[in-house]
Amino acid sequence: MAKTERVRLLTPMFRASFPDVFQKRVFQGQGEESGRYACAALFAGFEVKDGRTIIKVPAAWSPKDQEKWKALIAACNKVSVETFKKPMSELDRSVYKLPFHRGEEKEYAGYGPGVVYVTMSAKNIKPTVVGRDLTTPLTQEEFYAGCFARASVTPFAFNNIGKGIALGLNHLQKLKDGERLDSFRSAEDDFGADPAEFEDEAADAGGEESAAADFE
Repeated sequence: MAKTERVRLLTPMFRASFPDVFQKRVFQGQGEESGRYACAALFAGFEVKDGRTIIKVPAAWSPKDQEKWKALIAACNKVSVETFKKPMSELDRSVYKLPFHRGEEKEYAGYGPGVVYVTMSAKNIKPTVVGRDLTTPLTQEEFYAGCFARASVTPFAFNNIGKGIALGLNHLQKLKDGERLDSFRSAEDDFGADPAEFEDEAADAGGEESAAADFE
């Protein structure tokens, strides 16, 4: 069998969810070797019928984002046909794992009807996370659940421990800030509403002197 050509595609903008991209995510009971860098991408604006999200590119998206989404679906279908002899739409989800999921499948902040979440991961190479200038590496504090980003991904099929289609995560670019989807609060958030009363310098100095006298 000829080796499938691996392509790199850019996603439309999404909200980041569970971004374990600075250290590998390791599930309980599994060894370090099974760990992966991972991030879920939340795409909004999909049509909902009878409470079920329709995974079809939203007409309200820009033409550029529509083309990116269609290219992503086409590339996944290509590797699906080459490996499993059928497109993704014909794969039994009880047997095959796929990277596209309906938002109503999870009860997390930012999910729900009208949202499609896409799973992306990397096993061996840590993804690069940059800002809008494309060169400055971001920290874990800067790239968080809820910020808006885009990704470079590579679709591929797997047929070893389980089988299905996955999106390999190459790089991430943060595009703008957004409301956090996790429970993180900064020190300023916790302490700012209740300012502490600090002793003046003279009182502090006196305390230090008496403490020194105790140990002489």
